[in-house]
Amino acid sequence: MTEQEYTRGTIVKGPDLLGPHDYRPYICLSTESPPFRDEEAVYAGITTTRRSAAIPLAETDFMSGGLPRESYVNPWVLVTIKHADIQGKEGQLAEDTVDKIAREAAAHMGVLD
Repeated sequence: MTEQEYTRGTIVKGPDLLGPHDYRPYICLSTESPPFRDEEAVYAGITTTRRSAAIPLAETDFMSGGLPRESYVNPWVLVTIKHADIQGKEGQLAEDTVDKIAREAAAHMGVLD
């Protein structure tokens, strides 16, 4: 992997593809095996809006770093972002938290029941 790649579980500051802001936090869900992984990855959107199906992030979910406000992952909001468009790292989530988010994303796509 190159320095520009972000590993699974990294929270990044990426372009706001969903709203009017300059950037938004996302969580990297990609493993190292997808095509073009050296150029891009799949991310789930993070928001400060509480929704019943969103996954809240607690301080204990972070292995390092963090977010400045109470935040929630929307596992049904998946985007592909080029590494070159990432503006920096915000933190790293614990593996069990990332697995929970990935399972929820898969369930929203009908992969898991």
